[in-house]
Amino acid sequence: MLSLARKNLLHEKLRFLISVGGVAFSVMLILIILALYRGWNEKLGRYVEEVDADVWVLQNGASDMFHSTSLFPEALLDQMKKVEGVARVDPLIGRRLPVEKNGVEAMMIMIGYNTATGAGGPLEIVEGSAPEEDEIIIDRAMAKKLRVKVGDGLDIIGKKFRISGISSGGNVITFQYAFMRIENAREFMQMTNLTNYALVSFAQDVDKKNVTERLEETLPEVDVLTKSTFADNNRKQIMEAFVPIIQVLVVIGFIVGMTVMSLTIYTATIEKSREYGILKAIGARNRHLYRIIFTQSGIAGTVGSVFGVGLTFAMAYIVGYIEPSFVTSIIWSDIIMVFGITLLMILFSAFIPIRRIAGIDPAIVFKT
Repeated sequence: MLSLARKNLLHEKLRFLISVGGVAFSVMLILIILALYRGWNEKLGRYVEEVDADVWVLQNGASDMFHSTSLFPEALLDQMKKVEGVARVDPLIGRRLPVEKNGVEAMMIMIGYNTATGAGGPLEIVEGSAPEEDEIIIDRAMAKKLRVKVGDGLDIIGKKFRISGISSGGNVITFQYAFMRIENAREFMQMTNLTNYALVSFAQDVDKKNVTERLEETLPEVDVLTKSTFADNNRKQIMEAFVPIIQVLVVIGFIVGMTVMSLTIYTATIEKSREYGILKAIGARNRHLYRIIFTQSGIAGTVGSVFGVGLTFAMAYIVGYIEPSFVTSIIWSDIIMVFGITLLMILFSAFIPIRRIAGIDPAIVFKT
């Protein structure tokens, strides 16, 4: 059965390649979409989760950094420091700002942080050093997009800054984090007595839940969020809008792969109707012929899936190198799930040819 199925498929090598290619591109489409979702989901919360603090403090009602505004008096920072169990409080100022260089426009989230403690600063400086007066650190994705390097200048809404360093971990797809000294940020953003966020670090060996509750009781005008909660809020605001789109594109990929494979197997079955009639005439049962069809679909689907996974890794690397916003994360659970989807393709693509086989009359062998 395996030999006959293989011969049927390879009888027309171009048609077999088209079938394999259809499955491969369907698998690649599905995996790339899932990988983009994973990559974006990871990037949207990474900075918040890796900040050196135990909790984030925001204005009441603010939920994330992208779609809500947090603003409260700097005087509240001193009250936070007096709460039992609090070891350190670092103010953080952040605002979305446009930047243009070499004819390219980009959007950044400018973060003013305490360079003495480093809390809220870049996750990793891969080139250069921490910012001094009128200096900033930008993410390497932005540096590549704007075609700039350490030492170059950037004009941000009328003020000139020197790039002191390049960081990693601050690429949030459509915009990137940039960092400056908080003293610079207060003057530049005209927030002398205000702050957007506070990063609170607890003392060692304290009950974090109790300290969090004391903060909330002492300062009812602010919300206290754990890093994981705040990170989830940042992801939720953007990723929930993409989920329905991802589901539709996965279904489209499945339909494309199933259609191409079904047409290939069906055409091969029609062309071999006489041979199937001979097999029936010499005593082959339908279940034996069904196995041939399933084997053909299985071969095309398996080969296509393997090539599709390879294409996915190649595409993710090449496009990610060209366009920094193309952030992907390919995980084994998604690959296994896509192989399961391919199995469904195999089963569905074999259904129409099977019906054709069942209707073949063995007498066709004796017709001229």
